[in-house]
Amino acid sequence: SLDQCVRVSSSQTGRGRRRCSGRMAHVEPNHTTAHTEPRPDPYDKLKYMNVKRVFNTQPEVMSMVMQVGEVVHERQLKKPMITLMLSIQAGVLLSFGILMSCQVGGRWGATTGINNFMFAGFGIPFGLTFIVLCQGSELITANYMFCTFAVLGASSEERPRQIKALLINWFIVWWGNLGGAILHFTMFAWQTGLIKTVKIKGSNGLPASGRWDPANSLEHRETIYYESQQEWRDDYAGDFCTRGNYANANMCKVIGAAVAKCTAHFATSILRGWGCNWMVCLAIWLQMIATEPISKLFMIWLPIELFISSGFDHLVVNEFLIPAGIIVGGYYIDHRANFGNAFWFNFVPVTIGSILGAWCLVFPFWINNKDAWYIAQEKRKNYKPSPVGAVDFAPVKADEGA
Repeated sequence: SLDQCVRVSSSQTGRGRRRCSGRMAHVEPNHTTAHTEPRPDPYDKLKYMNVKRVFNTQPEVMSMVMQVGEVVHERQLKKPMITLMLSIQAGVLLSFGILMSCQVGGRWGATTGINNFMFAGFGIPFGLTFIVLCQGSELITANYMFCTFAVLGASSEERPRQIKALLINWFIVWWGNLGGAILHFTMFAWQTGLIKTVKIKGSNGLPASGRWDPANSLEHRETIYYESQQEWRDDYAGDFCTRGNYANANMCKVIGAAVAKCTAHFATSILRGWGCNWMVCLAIWLQMIATEPISKLFMIWLPIELFISSGFDHLVVNEFLIPAGIIVGGYYIDHRANFGNAFWFNFVPVTIGSILGAWCLVFPFWINNKDAWYIAQEKRKNYKPSPVGAVDFAPVKADEGA
C-alpha cells in the first residue's frame, strides 16, 4: 500500500503504538520535481527512514518527462494564453543569462578559447537554470523533447489530440520565446545603455539617426556616432573591440554573432542546431536525475558549457544575439545582417536541427525503456488499493510484541 503503518510494542508501557511512514508517491507534473519516496532501512524492519533519494533512475526520469509533456499539452489546449505568457517568460529569463554572457564572457580573454569558455560558462547556463527551477516556464528547445515523449506515451485513441497539442504548442512557444528575447534586449540591454548603439550621420546634415532609433531616444553617452558607414567599418576592423580595456567587446560579440549567423549556410545551421539541442535536452534530462538544486545546476552547466564553447547554435540564444547585433550596428558592417536573412539562414534551419537533436535523445531512451513503461502502466491500471480499515490498528500488549 502507499501508506504503510507498523505496530511497535513498548516494553516500558506495555502498550503498542502505531507508526506510519507516510509513503505517498510524490511525482508532480513539472520538470523540477524528483521522487522523494523514502526507502526502508534494511537493518530495522520495524520502521522506515525518511531519507530523500540521491538520484532518479532512467525509467523514472522518462516517466516524469512524459508527465511534463502531458501537462504542457493540456495547458496548451485549455489555457493557451497561459502558455504564451510562460513562453515569453522563458525567453526573458534565458536572455538575462545571455546578457551576462555578453557582459562577462564577451569582455574576458584575449584568445578565442578563453573568450568562448567564459561566454559559455557564465550566464547562459544560469538563464536555463532559472527556467528549470521556475516551474512551468516553456522553452521551445526543451518542449521538443517533452511534447514528443507525450505523443509517444499516448494511447492510440488519445494520440491525435496529443499531436494537435504538440503542433500548436511548438508554434506558440517558438514565437513567445522570440518575443521574450527581443523584449528583454530592447528594455534591459539596449534602452539601458548596457550595450551601446552605433549611429551614422544623415546625408542631409541633421543629427545622426540610427536605423532602429529614428527618434533619437537613446542618450548621447549610450551611442557612438560616425560620419559614414565606411568610417564605422574601418573603426570596427581596427581596435574598436579592444579599446578602453575591452569596453566595447560586448557590442562586438553580438555584432559578430549576427553577421556570422545571418551569412551561414542553411545546412550548416541545421547541423549546429542539431548538436546544440541534443546537449540542451541532455542537460534537462540530467538535472531531472538529480534531486536537489546544487546538483541540478551542475548537471545543467556541463552540457551547456560544452555546446556553446564548441560553437553550436541555440535557437533562443540566437533570437537574442541576432536582433541585438543587427540593431546596435551590425547592419552597417554587413547589409546581409538583417531580419530576413536571420529567419532564413538561422532561425528556420536551427529550428529543424533542434527538433532532430531532441529526437536523438528521445527515441533511444524510448526504445530502451518502453517495454518496462508499458508494463508499469498496465500494473497501474489494474491496481486496486486496499479499503481503509482493512488493517487492524488495535493496541498490542507487551508480551505479544516480544
